[in-house]
Amino acid sequence: MMRKTLVSLALAAGVAGGALATAGSASAATFVPGGVYPSVQACSDAGNAGFPQGRWVGFYCQSLGYGQYELWVQPTY
Repeated sequence: MMRKTLVSLALAAGVAGGALATAGSASAATFVPGGVYPSVQACSDAGNAGFPQGRWVGFYCQSLGYGQYELWVQPTY
C-alpha cells in the first residue's frame, strides 16, 4: 500500500516537473494544477464552475488514486 502511494506521488511529481520544464513561457496550451478533490464528480463540478467566471478555457481531472482527483486547468492569460 505504501509503495502504491509513493509511486502515485512520484508520478504526480514527474508530471508537474515535466510541465514546469517544458513551460518556459506561459502559453494558452499550458495546464496548471487547480486543486485536489475527493471524487471525479467534485473535480468536474469545480472545473465546470470556472467557465462562467472566466477563470479558464479548459480543464481535465487526473486520478491520483485512492479516490482523489487533481484538477488541471488551462487559464486565460
